[in-house]
Amino acid sequence: MLDYADKVRDLEKAYQIQHAFTAGKASPLGGYKVSLTNSLTQKLFNVDEPIYGQHELSHLLPQPAELSLAKMNQPLIEMELGFIAKTDLYVGMTDAELLKNVLVTGCLEIPDSRFSHWFPALNKYLIVADGTIGGYVVYGECVDGEDLSVDELNNIEAELILNGQTIVTGNARAVLDNPLHALQWLLQKLDQHGLVLHAGELVSSGAFFLTHKLIEGQYSAHFSGALNQSLYLTVLP
Repeated sequence: MLDYADKVRDLEKAYQIQHAFTAGKASPLGGYKVSLTNSLTQKLFNVDEPIYGQHELSHLLPQPAELSLAKMNQPLIEMELGFIAKTDLYVGMTDAELLKNVLVTGCLEIPDSRFSHWFPALNKYLIVADGTIGGYVVYGECVDGEDLSVDELNNIEAELILNGQTIVTGNARAVLDNPLHALQWLLQKLDQHGLVLHAGELVSSGAFFLTHKLIEGQYSAHFSGALNQSLYLTVLP
């Protein structure tokens, strides 16, 4: 990390590096992630808006899933809402229009970085250049957005359990007051970069709570409210 700390000092150049790195991967693009979606984490990394990264299609896993710590670097774990586009999505669509044009699912996101000792010391430029520390996403059953309301998304509660013990709880309101606002922000940012969110791509929209270190064990994630579902992840050594 220290070898590259002063190599990139501009967010737009960092996004250019991210896009080039994604384009060079064997696995195609599977979607996007939105990070730093609350004021606390934005203040921590000295930014005034979220940032986005790109997911590899091969790293999007249906639940129940299994991951090995030996194949990762220094992974974390978060709970989020995922939006899967039913059609191409564009700037200018209202929250209600967006919701009608997506499938909604619960997600366990596993952020990780190519840099050693990266969390929480990695600077914002290297975070973006490194795909905004995109690792894996475990997603659950999809609910058609046409069957949900914008306000219902705010009432979705989340509980993360490890080996039978609750380790953290959270609420969708932590994500820019409504996760659809994170999707709106992403569409605007992609448009600035000449990109479009295409049908079939998944967006992990931001964490319900501050991130936790991923360790060996049996994880379960429970979403209540309008999105009533559970996800299961086994983490091996």
